[in-house]
Amino acid sequence: MIYQNLVRYFSLAFLFLALSLGAQAQDAKHGKELFLANCASCHNANMKDNATGPALGDVEARWSEFPQEELYAWIRNSQGLIADNSAASQGYAAALYKKWGSVMTPFPALTDADIQDMLVFIQNKYEFGCDSPPCVEAVPTGGEAQGPAKEDNSNTGIILIILAIVLALSTVFLARYINNLNRLAAQKTGAEPVASKSFLQIILNPTLVRLLIFALVLFGGYFTVNNAINLGRQQNYAPEQPIKFSHALHAGKNGIDCQYCHDGARRSKHAVIPAMNTCMNCHTAVKKGPEHGTAEILKIYASTGFNPISMETPNYGAYFSDTVKLEARLAVYEKWLKASNEGMSESDIKTQLAAVPQFIETKKLEDDSELVNTKPVSWIRIHNLPDHVYFNHSQHVTAGKVACQDCHGAVEEMAVVKQHAPLSMGWCVNCHRQTKVKFDENAYYQADYYKQYEEYHKEIQEGGVTVEEIGGLECQKCHY
Repeated sequence: MIYQNLVRYFSLAFLFLALSLGAQAQDAKHGKELFLANCASCHNANMKDNATGPALGDVEARWSEFPQEELYAWIRNSQGLIADNSAASQGYAAALYKKWGSVMTPFPALTDADIQDMLVFIQNKYEFGCDSPPCVEAVPTGGEAQGPAKEDNSNTGIILIILAIVLALSTVFLARYINNLNRLAAQKTGAEPVASKSFLQIILNPTLVRLLIFALVLFGGYFTVNNAINLGRQQNYAPEQPIKFSHALHAGKNGIDCQYCHDGARRSKHAVIPAMNTCMNCHTAVKKGPEHGTAEILKIYASTGFNPISMETPNYGAYFSDTVKLEARLAVYEKWLKASNEGMSESDIKTQLAAVPQFIETKKLEDDSELVNTKPVSWIRIHNLPDHVYFNHSQHVTAGKVACQDCHGAVEEMAVVKQHAPLSMGWCVNCHRQTKVKFDENAYYQADYYKQYEEYHKEIQEGGVTVEEIGGLECQKCHY
């Protein structure tokens, strides 16, 4: 009986170890998600270079002379720590704020466990260059690895995996050993002999089978729920668009306001993708870009039917006669390319012209003649909330005065736009918990839309009002 109990204990130990492995991986993933949602817009993701805020790689070492809870307090509310006269790190915190000159967003909802997960992710990224050890350096294509790979001093993950294998093997061998003892005891007492069990019979032991089924149900349920929660969310998704539009050039270097192109953000539910005639407001005159020359601007002309030589645009949206057939358009664009790019090779001209047909569609008539029309640009959507989620841009941009960068990241620095935020329910809820309602100089408040919140308006002086306190966590706000 005691041996059978040992088998059960070993089996349970193996199960709990497997669960701890899954939990460790989940903690590392959780720390990354928290960092990307709360810190990535101001701190460099390589943890080694400064950005709007300092590099975070050695943050724990820099705070090592102070109590750990004060580092946690700094992360939750930096200004609160600076104002705390009893804090040992008050002077250091004040100097840090003075050096960088910007107020760090408070995150009062972060728990100690959340912050610890983030710090582990930050340290792994800083020391090993990956989310969680062990890490293996990539070998350059066509060459050998440059120097020895970085070693993981903790080896926690490897040790746990080895221990899980040892426990599993020990359980099997112990079960076999118990079977042999029972067979020998039966021989000595003259009882009915116990049949020798094969390795497969030991593996299919009812106790082990029940534990395995329990583990499969547990893991299956966890991964099913987790994948359902992440359905449709694609953080860091950055597809290549049909036209290489650089936000870093337009919004960053040239300083074009986001709402000049996405004008729906201030007045409707959708931010809207700008029509190509918005692009033509500038590119009628700007015919050559600093990064791609004429290659991408040619696509704009092809999608609108613009003639860069005659400076004319046909009646947009209508089919045209043989005078503007595809061959005729290509001839115009080829002439323009040669005039705009002295010394451009024939192969480069053909490469640029090869992109034109995807923005043109033709219509065959009964007499086999063709009419030509422009075709809308098939932009690839990056941010796509599930159908059951309601989000109104104007409510956030116009009424809430939320900056585009709060949700979309530093788009003015992105050559290729990516989904910056996780767009999870928790991410939205945390924002509503922390964001102060801007009553002052708010047109909605002045127009009596928010007059019912007069009491909250007065309470701003006593610490502020969060979106949560005015119904920001009601399910119907986002789900309809």
